[in-house]
Amino acid sequence: MTAAGPALPKLKFLDATLYAVAMNIGLRWIAVAAVTGPAAFPLWLVALFTFYVPLVAATAALTARFEAEGGIYAWARDTYGSLPGFICGWFYWIALMPYFAGILYFLSGLIVSAIGADAKNTFLFLGISIAISAFVIAFQIAGLRFGKWLTNFGAAGSWAIFLTILAIAFFIASRGTSATNFLHSSYMPAMNFDTAILWGSIVFAFSGAESIAFLRNDIAGGMRTILRVLAISGVTIVFVYIVGTAAFLVILPHSDLTRLGGFPDALRVAYGRVGFGHFASVAIGLLALAQLGGFTGWFGIGARLPFAAGIDHFLPSLFARRNPKTGAPTAAILLQGGLMIVMVVLSQAGSNVAAAYDFLVAMSVLTSTIPYLFMFAAYLKFARADDVPGAWRMPGGVLATLFVGAVGQCATVIAIACTLVPSSSEPRPLAAFLKIVLSTAVMLAVGLVLYWLAARRKAAAMALSV
Repeated sequence: MTAAGPALPKLKFLDATLYAVAMNIGLRWIAVAAVTGPAAFPLWLVALFTFYVPLVAATAALTARFEAEGGIYAWARDTYGSLPGFICGWFYWIALMPYFAGILYFLSGLIVSAIGADAKNTFLFLGISIAISAFVIAFQIAGLRFGKWLTNFGAAGSWAIFLTILAIAFFIASRGTSATNFLHSSYMPAMNFDTAILWGSIVFAFSGAESIAFLRNDIAGGMRTILRVLAISGVTIVFVYIVGTAAFLVILPHSDLTRLGGFPDALRVAYGRVGFGHFASVAIGLLALAQLGGFTGWFGIGARLPFAAGIDHFLPSLFARRNPKTGAPTAAILLQGGLMIVMVVLSQAGSNVAAAYDFLVAMSVLTSTIPYLFMFAAYLKFARADDVPGAWRMPGGVLATLFVGAVGQCATVIAIACTLVPSSSEPRPLAAFLKIVLSTAVMLAVGLVLYWLAARRKAAAMALSV
């Protein structure tokens, strides 16, 4: 079947909101923030106003202005041309590979913690990660109509775990046994690796609002519904991240948390402190399933990019085809799944589990923030343009729009710079720095080669038609 494929059902407001919440809230980022202690709170707030607010404003404006499939890829393409559009879409898509691999490591860590296995067993992490990958790939090939329910389950599971953490933290705080003395703590972030990776991670945690644009033509009510989804999901995201970080620090001192194992550790301690330690493994297992729902949702969205590139003839026409029975872009899914598994294996080269996880986080932040440079540039370009039906404009007019867009652009540049700081757990910091830079350069080179090959195919096809 061609690119048109079977028609997909429209998502109603509740479904779209649950989809956005499940995809854009990553509970694991709470542990990443809590590692830094109370100093994480000002960083959450700074990122909220310097990155997330500009991101939502740009998403609302550009989603209304561009109706084409492809989201951020289409915005850059239709604003600056095919090459910038392709590079933007390429980095946005390829960034999902280390992001997926990072989630796989997190999920594997949850499973390892739930079964009580050795958390430093590299081969066990790899085996579990590859098994989860195979399940997700098979699930997506079966069709996106199943994805809605697994994503909704992920949202419900995440909320159940999150609310449990809040309840336990409130109980502990009410007894005066908080692990963190918030009144006498330092709220000034230190200038070290932890702060650098935290800023990049917080920006990454707040990213994803633009993903709703990929579903623009699949949401009932159009822009009116999308604006409501952005508003509700935005409030929810801020609440979960800031309140969740506080809850973690009530349960555990930040010195006992780690970026990779913080959430499982907090769950075990939390349940143990209220006398329900035997339920901790069940809670960790449920958290793994909940995270799998959000992961599956992003995997399905990610497959739309090589599918859109196939429609635009940047990739072979095979990628523009859907399965006639399930509507799934099978070739795009298999390509994405294969690259994800390769990323999981390569990330272990010369590193322990913790350093590999930090590398995946850094790669995810670096490659995923590059497309935001294109996005904010497009937002700034249309700051003085006439409004379109359904669009939302920043209060304050053109000057406010220019200011917000410039602030978002600056926050993005700083996040990119922070990802280049090597991990404190990495025994060879210079090698880690070069691995990130060279990996990004290789990704750019591969993207340029693909674009050049596509341009040659188009030129040859035009020559034959003359």
